[in-house]
Amino acid sequence: MVKLKVMLVNPPRVGGYPVVREERFEHRDMGSVYPPLSLLYMAAVLERDERLEIRLVDANGFNLSPNDVRAGIIKFSPDIVIARCGFDTQKEDCAALAAAKDLGALIVLRNKIIAGTPHIRDALLKEGCADVFIDSEPEAVLPGLMDAACAEKQRIAAEPKPYACAFDGSRDRFFGLSFLEGVKGVSYYHNGAVVSTPSAPDTENIDSLPFPAYHLLPSLDVYHTGVMEPPFALVATTRGCPFGCTFCAYGKSKCRERSVESVINELKILKERHGIRSFLFFDDTISIKGGRVEELCRRMKEEGLDKLDWVCCTRANLLDFEMLKAMKGAGMKEIAIGIETGSSEILKNIKKGVSLDDVRRAAKWCKELKIMFYGLAIIGLPGETKETVEETVRFIKEIDPFYTQLCFAVPFPNTDMYAYYDEKGLLLTRDWSKYSPLSDEPVIRTEALSASELKKLRRSAYMSLLLRPAYLLKKVRIFDWRWNIKGIKKVLGRIWAVITDKPVR
Repeated sequence: MVKLKVMLVNPPRVGGYPVVREERFEHRDMGSVYPPLSLLYMAAVLERDERLEIRLVDANGFNLSPNDVRAGIIKFSPDIVIARCGFDTQKEDCAALAAAKDLGALIVLRNKIIAGTPHIRDALLKEGCADVFIDSEPEAVLPGLMDAACAEKQRIAAEPKPYACAFDGSRDRFFGLSFLEGVKGVSYYHNGAVVSTPSAPDTENIDSLPFPAYHLLPSLDVYHTGVMEPPFALVATTRGCPFGCTFCAYGKSKCRERSVESVINELKILKERHGIRSFLFFDDTISIKGGRVEELCRRMKEEGLDKLDWVCCTRANLLDFEMLKAMKGAGMKEIAIGIETGSSEILKNIKKGVSLDDVRRAAKWCKELKIMFYGLAIIGLPGETKETVEETVRFIKEIDPFYTQLCFAVPFPNTDMYAYYDEKGLLLTRDWSKYSPLSDEPVIRTEALSASELKKLRRSAYMSLLLRPAYLLKKVRIFDWRWNIKGIKKVLGRIWAVITDKPVR
């Protein structure tokens, strides 16, 4: 039986910042280091195939250098390298895979935003950054891709010329990919043109997927968030989000749910085999189905999993007091909720489907239950003016979240919002490396506000929110000096970042 060597690579950090390269978050981050969940799922699917020898390298998580990655690739000498790239780090991420290209390995790349933006994808393929781009859900694509690759390796092995890898670099890289024509959900460059095959259907029953291959990582001790301490993991209980927010690169997709027992079993494995202390439910909207979260929390308590600390994110209109109470009782410490804006008019513009009163209620319940409410707001959405920014600041002060992050609007090119800014001539750049929600420079202006005015308003908003004496005093825990010292450092760090125009998290 012909063996195929497959290496999955999460590329290094970029500019000193960790990068999240997932199906619902694809850009630089700060203050958090996540395990490569998507690659771990891919690896788990690939491990089912006895024809494959699998390696996984998380250069981002373990802060490995490009030279470390290169050395690992040369040592393993893979036939195929599978990687994800960040949208704002695509050039650096592709460069990190150069050793695989030099060895003649087949480079397979995935990024959900780029998959939804064919002209960017096609440019990467034409430039030779990757041989194959995954256009559909990776777990649905990989079995067919591996079948085709194994058959091609067997064909090559029968030829008299020896190859270091199945897809040797001495061959013309653009004219040897015809074996991919029957693989669903991919694009590749062949005979001077990009070929895109029909989509691969998403996995409907996501309980059928194996648990992420966390055993391929040296440890989980390097992963954490600003609140959750290591060992830390990501757990996805759903996939997809049906809502149509115009700014979101990941919405308008069918939501598929795992069974409660599947989630419980994964959490038990993470606790017993990997010793996690905390985790993030990595769902867009974990509370989308009434009663499911409550059942999950009940089962967590029954299995003793409520001793783990965890966080999640969802929409304000999908919460109620009893649900939050159940979540708190099952170990939840923080919940992230998209405020977006304090302007009702802008909420309508972006088709959020959430009212200010929804957010008010959620904030009130979180305070009553002593749950940390992490608010997410956006400056520069369609229709933004100086007055609407002031409305947002007033609203945030009214609901008083534990912390609020203020991002500039970033119209990713696969979103409805991108067309709005493009058609009105409000895009300031198409340099994708600047398209990060945590960027300190806007990539857009609004009809009423220039980029410099947006920056001044965000700086003023942050200072107004962070320097409230009553707000700061509420953060103090009288008998927890470790918490207080850590909190002081964070607040001072955020203030300094605002003053010096650095990214703020």
